[in-house]
Amino acid sequence: MTDTEQNLNLQKTTSSGSAPLFQEVLNRHILKRAEARLIHDQFGQKVKVPKGKTKTISWDRLSPLPKATVPLTEGITPKGSAINITRITAQPVQYGNYVSYTDSFDFFKHDPSPEALKMNELLARNAAETLDDITKDVLAGGTNVLYAGGATSRAALTNTITVTDIRKIVNQLKRNKAVPFDDGYYVAIVHPDVTFDIQSDENWKKPHEYVDTKHIYKGEIGELYGVRFVETPDAKVFRGTDLAQNRSELTVQSADVSGKKIYVMETLTSEEASAMASRAIVVNGFIYTVSSAAAGENGAACLTLSAAPDESIDIDMKIYPADGGGASNSPVYGSLFIAKDAYGVTSPKDNIENITKALGSAGSSDPLNQRGTMSWKAYHMAKILEPLYLIRFESLSSLTKKTE
Repeated sequence: MTDTEQNLNLQKTTSSGSAPLFQEVLNRHILKRAEARLIHDQFGQKVKVPKGKTKTISWDRLSPLPKATVPLTEGITPKGSAINITRITAQPVQYGNYVSYTDSFDFFKHDPSPEALKMNELLARNAAETLDDITKDVLAGGTNVLYAGGATSRAALTNTITVTDIRKIVNQLKRNKAVPFDDGYYVAIVHPDVTFDIQSDENWKKPHEYVDTKHIYKGEIGELYGVRFVETPDAKVFRGTDLAQNRSELTVQSADVSGKKIYVMETLTSEEASAMASRAIVVNGFIYTVSSAAAGENGAACLTLSAAPDESIDIDMKIYPADGGGASNSPVYGSLFIAKDAYGVTSPKDNIENITKALGSAGSSDPLNQRGTMSWKAYHMAKILEPLYLIRFESLSSLTKKTE
């Protein structure tokens, strides 16, 4: 060490006094990464979650003023109009998740190491997917619904989305006097299986073909008939009842083509395995019927299918129920067409936080400094403010493949 280094009061990442600064680094990191994935939240009215005040948050909806069609009389002040404000309130709910590590996986120092940031990245993704999923379910619960092909119910659905459908949706939003966003467009949040069915239209425009390419939404893929389309694999899909208790999906561990089996990562009880028999499931776009299922955990649980799984099915792919209500038990895609001020959400800023508990921070409950945790925590709430400004369009997908 040089004399200069000895004489200067250098602040190092190992200095106890500077340790709290790096918690702020992790907080900024998790917020930045989570915000980039909040697809459904980006079009809502944002409201901050108040600290140290009331637990109730609110959004105000202003009704349009009546048209002033009576001519003014010279020198006489007209009566004017009363403002009608509807205040919509809610109490945000807290969510969170964490991961644990042991001293054998001891990466953590006061200065966030690459390993710590990778774990924080994983937590940020989990936070975003969780909060965005909650918003999605609120929006998909709206009562303003249209069905592909002019169907009158989900059970009667036999069609995919078409460009004619999009024109009808835009027409209804306009008739409802739904205001487009500031760029003059409405927005649609759709699943990749839905965009596959509409991108063949010759009028489809990709983002780089716009007049204005500076303001591109997160996940935006193109524009058609005054609607800018945002794509996410987490868009609403009505798939059916849960496959197991509190589980809307399972995860592929491996597939045995010759044995007609799919092994799953999750634990299945004997009761859950028994209930899987005769269920319709969808994996990578293929619909199968489960002949039987075996209980087990850590990759031991498996589903025996009535047809061999496609060779494209691989580890980490998701298994969903396929009794979503469409014709022949097909999944039903709920695309969301949104106008300005259709809904409100809590702002993620100053809300999502990283919480790090280093090895040994638990005191006497961890006497050998064997355990540490990293976590995220946030308050969140979403509310539909004007139902007429939000249309859920339900359709099937041509990519869904029947195996039997």
